[in-house]
Amino acid sequence: MSIDKIMEKHGFHLSASCGGTASYTKPVDHDGKQAYIAVTDEYDAGVPSSLDQPVRVGIYDVTTGEEMEPVRDINSLHTYLESLGE
Repeated sequence: MSIDKIMEKHGFHLSASCGGTASYTKPVDHDGKQAYIAVTDEYDAGVPSSLDQPVRVGIYDVTTGEEMEPVRDINSLHTYLESLGE
């Protein structure tokens, strides 16, 4: 199964910023505010290409784009998806 399909299964969709950087995003409610989770590769340069690749995960305010929690570095996409407990 492709990474795109695996991420879709967990509610994430491929998104691109104005600068052209891609990430997987998922809308969430965070502390009563609309937010989104963004998952990128370890360099914030794009999306991970394998389940074994390290990732960065951040939660951002939908309106302002500001970080709502510090970005977390996780040792693999697989580890992050397992932590979701879905």
